[in-house]
Amino acid sequence: MALPKRIIKETERLNSEPVPGIKATPHDDNLRYFDVEISGPDGSPYQGGNFKLELFLTDDYPMVPPKIRFLTKIYHPNVDKLGRICLDVLKNNWSPALQIRTILLSIQALLGAPNPDDPLAADVAKSWKEDENKAIATAREWTQQYAK
Repeated sequence: MALPKRIIKETERLNSEPVPGIKATPHDDNLRYFDVEISGPDGSPYQGGNFKLELFLTDDYPMVPPKIRFLTKIYHPNVDKLGRICLDVLKNNWSPALQIRTILLSIQALLGAPNPDDPLAADVAKSWKEDENKAIATAREWTQQYAK
């Protein structure tokens, strides 16, 4: 099946206008599947880390959001142990007007601003609320250990 023009255009734009700290490379054998790397934002507990994610565009894209998850282990209240991400634009606030680039920027922003009030990893959110400094230290340790 031919790839929709929308996906081709988005992929071309990702390559021609790269986003700082974000790299998305489609697989040669399946252009709906992307290897993604996001750099931890400066000033966040994830600074200095390079996080690998996988992104898949289903046949229903852009009517449904892309499937995306972290492959790199991360200590974050909005990412569970399986790498799934709790992010409004991947769920209720999805709109076909959004693009791959927007989603990746939103994930990068989430790294800079964890939200323990809307958690996916309840245990991490609990520790974030009880002792934020300790949780941030753990996030830094995990970043140094797993995101190099």
